[in-house]
Amino acid sequence: MRRTAPAVVLILVLAGGWWLAAGSYADNCYYDPVRGELICTAAGGSTKPSDTTPPRERPPMRYIYQATDAAGAACYYWSPIAGGLDVWDPGNDPAVAAIVLTTPVCPVIVETPEETAWRIFRSFPLALPDPALEPAAAGITGLPTYLATPDPPDITHVELLPDGRSMEVWATVRALAVDWGDGTNGLFDTATARTYPEGAVTHAYSTKTCDPTYRIEHPFGGNCHPTLEAYPITSTFTWEGRYRIDGGWTYLGTLARTVTTLYDVDEVQGVLLR
Repeated sequence: MRRTAPAVVLILVLAGGWWLAAGSYADNCYYDPVRGELICTAAGGSTKPSDTTPPRERPPMRYIYQATDAAGAACYYWSPIAGGLDVWDPGNDPAVAAIVLTTPVCPVIVETPEETAWRIFRSFPLALPDPALEPAAAGITGLPTYLATPDPPDITHVELLPDGRSMEVWATVRALAVDWGDGTNGLFDTATARTYPEGAVTHAYSTKTCDPTYRIEHPFGGNCHPTLEAYPITSTFTWEGRYRIDGGWTYLGTLARTVTTLYDVDEVQGVLLR
């Protein structure tokens, strides 16, 4: 959740080391575990409320995102969702310091649970298909080509909402769509995208692919596809998102992840020997 820093304190970032405006501030800082921030006074006098304050720890808000406010000005906000600038990585320290010492914190934006769920769903590392084709070197006209790809595991995340409730967001692959590049399309269960002979994601090409020289000069060039040197096979995972808060799952929608593979197809010619 985004929080705006009070005007009377300077909020600095905890990364691989402590980023302080000056070394003399080191004794005037304390970590606020509720806000997930390191709080320091701009001048003498510690703001530490008591000697029982927990020791300095890495804040749960691990990632910094840059955005713009309503007027279009640059700002930044914290998030526990991966994808932003990782402040636990010491290599990011200069970039983190540059952001938090020169850019204001973004204004608090109140999200609906569905908006929060969509934001989390979009931040998930949704896997692309990773197709392997058999025969691997080139297809053979009239014989099936098999497409296999790993079935990615589901992704879940639990988010604590501002009102104290917990929301779970879930993403799963619902289908594998394949455009074989010759005008043929298919929709498959990802669990069936397996290697020969168990796989069910297959297609038989009727026309081979050739380079322009072969197409024009070779005696069998007329059997080639008129323009393609390889078929562009497009594989798409349809990721479905859902969320729930103290009840059943609510459907969010889908996000597509697509990859294209170029695939040559040859033919086998029978030759009469005398």
